[in-house]
Amino acid sequence: MCGRYYYDDYMWADIRDDFPELSDAFPSMDHGPVSGAPGDITPAMKAWSLAEGLRPGLLTWGFRGRDGKLIINARAETIAEKPAFAESVRKRRCVLPAAGFYEWDAGRRRVRFTLPDRPVLYLAGVWRPDGEDTRFVVITREANDSMRPVHDRMPLMIAPEDVRDWIARPERTEELLGQPLPELRAERDYEQLKWF
Repeated sequence: MCGRYYYDDYMWADIRDDFPELSDAFPSMDHGPVSGAPGDITPAMKAWSLAEGLRPGLLTWGFRGRDGKLIINARAETIAEKPAFAESVRKRRCVLPAAGFYEWDAGRRRVRFTLPDRPVLYLAGVWRPDGEDTRFVVITREANDSMRPVHDRMPLMIAPEDVRDWIARPERTEELLGQPLPELRAERDYEQLKWF
């Protein structure tokens, strides 16, 4: 499950290093999370994506289900078979740049997950048009050892060198859906000590 991720001040320079052609693609980072300023991205918000032609754009998080509820994640193991996602995974793949993401442990403490050696990670997603809007979901996989103590699912992450292939080469989709996931660093929010 991935229900919240975030931007920080450091990730944008790394994106520009990974994709120099995007050096002027993102707006200034001084108007809240939609513009790229530090902050959390939650379902129903607009967030930056890289999609067709490595083109940056703002998409809304969550496909609308038949019952009107938002679907925010798709399982990598079944995405190609589910009617809600099958066409999108074949034709409309994207990545969502992030500094990290959150999950909550059994004690309901927020745990922040990041890559230990990079300020940006690329969450795999799919998108589809929805009236005048365009919406995305984040793809998840069974958790690896670095994530499993907190949650049994984690977002599928695409390595920078595979981003273009994920977006543009459908013949690699199945391979990238099943690739090993990177080890992550977990950090729990500070807990205030109580003195009696």
